[in-house]
Amino acid sequence: MNEIEFIDLLRPLAGPGGLNLDDDAGIIPTYNNRGIVTSTDTMVEGIHFPRNRRGGGFAERLLRTALSDLAAKACKPIGYTLNISWPTGTERHWYEGFVRGLKEAQTEFECYLIGGDTTSTSGPLVVSATVFGLQQSPHFLSRSGAQIGDHIYFSGRLGLAAMGLMILQGKPVTLSPEDFAAAEEAYLRPVPRFDLVPLLSKYATSSCDISDGFLFDAVRLAKASQRCFDIGKAYVPNPDGGDDYEILFTASPHVHQSLMSEAQSLGVSLTHCGVVKAGKGVALDGRSIRPEGYRHQF
Repeated sequence: MNEIEFIDLLRPLAGPGGLNLDDDAGIIPTYNNRGIVTSTDTMVEGIHFPRNRRGGGFAERLLRTALSDLAAKACKPIGYTLNISWPTGTERHWYEGFVRGLKEAQTEFECYLIGGDTTSTSGPLVVSATVFGLQQSPHFLSRSGAQIGDHIYFSGRLGLAAMGLMILQGKPVTLSPEDFAAAEEAYLRPVPRFDLVPLLSKYATSSCDISDGFLFDAVRLAKASQRCFDIGKAYVPNPDGGDDYEILFTASPHVHQSLMSEAQSLGVSLTHCGVVKAGKGVALDGRSIRPEGYRHQF
């Protein structure tokens, strides 16, 4: 069984307003119609991060990737909880490095630890961060709002993080010195795109972050919206590389000029890569595809 099949078993537990478990995050309604949005991420040493790197890099990556889901929902982060299972016999410097990494990330994004749980384990390090954010627009920015005719956009540059992982794994890569350093940084310290929150809350009709591969996450967005995402092949140089933590979103074609102008003034890089059409799934230049992306197998 893989993670998608297991999530299908869990769907009846979501209850009314549970978004059918098809989103990056859930929402807790509040009295002023600005809900508290929450999301959780888990990292396992040796799967989400190379073994024997349990310190600050692990901690920073954990919190940054969890916060990316809040950025995709146009939220302001307000706090997080931490559940951690430390391998028995871990040396003290790893604990201290881990705390330093958390401190750097939470200080940068003004999101502070509010609780959690710690245990020991005979297996690898396992850590979960549950993040909480305040909704910045009157409506929850879900995956399911894309409309026929909407433009499809992604932020930033895709593929660098996948190259960064290859570098950490000792695999050969061909990059300029500048891109080599940028690739390592993109994997180790992804930047949740809170700089996009004003644009997403104002213009986006659907949104998610890109974590498991651009095309695979496009399929998720298309499925939730019950539409077809037709994407230009030329805009997707590394369609299956994961860990980008950029934002994939849709917006009405009528706001294209305003959106791109405001993005430029904010110093945000956006690429208009396709259009939403009637149908299902994802197409490249009109041809349907079935991307696999990354799925955990149980």
